Parts: sequence; structure tokens; C-alpha cells
Amino acid sequence: MAESNPMKNQPTDTAPDPLKAAWDEIQRLGLEPYVAELDVNGLTVIPPEIACPGDLKSRLLEAILDTAEDEKGFRPDLETGKTLKNYKGRYASEESGGDSPFGALLQCMVLKGRVFEEALMNPVHLAMATYLCGYSTILSSMTCFMKGPNETCLDLHSDCFLPDPWPSHAMLSASTYLLTDFSREDGCTAYVPGSHRLCRRPRPEEISIGEGGNPNAVPVEGKAGSLMVWHGNTWHGAYNRTNKGVRVSLNMLLARPHMRTEEDLADRVPEEVLDRNSARFAILTHQGLFYGFTSGEDAGRRVERASKYQMEYAEENGGLASVNPFFMHLHG
Repeated sequence: MAESNPMKNQPTDTAPDPLKAAWDEIQRLGLEPYVAELDVNGLTVIPPEIACPGDLKSRLLEAILDTAEDEKGFRPDLETGKTLKNYKGRYASEESGGDSPFGALLQCMVLKGRVFEEALMNPVHLAMATYLCGYSTILSSMTCFMKGPNETCLDLHSDCFLPDPWPSHAMLSASTYLLTDFSREDGCTAYVPGSHRLCRRPRPEEISIGEGGNPNAVPVEGKAGSLMVWHGNTWHGAYNRTNKGVRVSLNMLLARPHMRTEEDLADRVPEEVLDRNSARFAILTHQGLFYGFTSGEDAGRRVERASKYQMEYAEENGGLASVNPFFMHLHG
């Protein structure tokens, strides 16, 4: 088998402008005011009528409850929240009753049903993620959080796990489907408006929220079916839940292709899943990456496979993107 040359898929002078293409899609979807808010504040909430077409919200919620029942051994009680009240689980705090600020987690969701593939490929989600991280962005993780009544807040932090100062352009794009209503009493997300422009992580004295905490932190409220999007530099956390019931959300963290992702999807996506989705889905799920090889033979195999998906994606988007590390564009 002849080895592929990763240098050959370089852009040409006639390649389309990826920033213009991204903005054209934003205008087509009517997302301009949400992009403006994202630029200024570092976070925006897109309402259900735009963010969740058809019955996507209800199908996601039902699929998550089914998955929870399979993996956790119980179906969350959305009405009372008893099944998740003061849930310990991972990251439980010893300081305030030993419960978790996250509640119960379901991880690696993208391959657990077609509705999760649809959530990733939702044009509204992709338009915002592309604006932040370009056409070559890849999925770092897809995680569900289910939080019942609890005592512990999640401290302010950033998802950008790099030494600061950080670049002002986003290295990560985060989006969350609100599958139940979000309010302060529901244990919603908190964030500091404008913190993405500081290009650093919060200092220890800046991380607390709630009474006596960071005075600049505000709640992010929204109706079920909304899509919350934030810049990877933005400081965010979450309030504890005082209402009964359960807060359910599905988070998608996307990264530039040179970033280390939370999940490893290369060579792990079934062919039937790739066949029923677009070339961009293959790129999002790491099929265009060739790093991570374990031998010279493995390197050749990975380069060959990655080149195949890179070329298919280039044909699909008309040359807008390059996941080839030798030829990257800020929005490509």
C-alpha cells in the first residue's frame, strides 16, 4: 500500500474563505444576535424555537433517561428528584454533605443512539461551534449531567486546560442542551460575563459562587430546549439545586484538532454510523486524525485512513477546512 503524503492536501489560492462561509451560515440561521452576545459576554443562550427543531429536546431527554436506567440501574425521577438527591458519585465534596456538584454523569454519549449524532450535527450547534473553532473542529466530549437537589456548588473554572495567558481566539467551544428548565433554584450554570477576554483561569479568591462568592458571577437561565454556547476561555460553574426535581443537560465540548480531547474516537466509530452521516461527522469524531500511533506500521495505516476522510470532507465542503496540521486556518 502506498503511503499517503500529509503535505499534499494543502489549500490553494482559489480556496473559499472559511470565515465568510461561517458568517453566511450564521445569517442563514438568524443567529447574528447570539453571536454578538457571545462575542461581548463570552456566553449566549439560543431559545428552543431556534435551537431544538422538531421534537429533538424530548427525544434527547427520553434517550438520556433510558441510558441512565441501563448504566446507573435507576430511572431518574424528574418530578421529585429523590433518585438523585444529594447524589455522591464522582467529585463528591466532603465539605458540604458529601454530595457532587455535578450530580450523576453519563459520558461518551455520541455513540449511544442516533439522537445523539443528531444533537452533534444540529446546524445551529455547528454554526456556533464553527464560528468559535473553525470547520476543522473536533468533538472532545459529549456528557450528560443529571442533578437533583444538592448542597454543593461547582466553582468557577475554564475548560481551557492550558498554561495561561491563553490566546484570545477560542481553543474550545462548549455547548449545552438544556433539557429541563434552568434557573438559579434549579441549579443552573453561573458565569462571569466578559471573562473570556481575560485570557486566564480564575485565581483561588475568584472561584466561589453564591453568598460571599465572586460578585461578578451571574446565573444563566433558560427554558428547556435552549442551547447554551460559550467561549472556551469563559469562567463558569453551577449553583446548587434547591428545587425538587432534576436538572438534565447534555454538554458538547469541541476542540481545535491539535488539542488533546477528553474522548478518543479514532478507529472506534462503527462503519454503519459513519456511513449514515456526513463527512463532517467523521472529522468531528476524529477519523481525520493520524496522531496517536504506536509503531511505524500503525502510523502508515493511520495516515492512509485519515487522508481518506480528510479528502472526503474537503470534497463535501469545497475546501473550507483543513484538519491537516501543516495547513490550518483560524476558521478553517
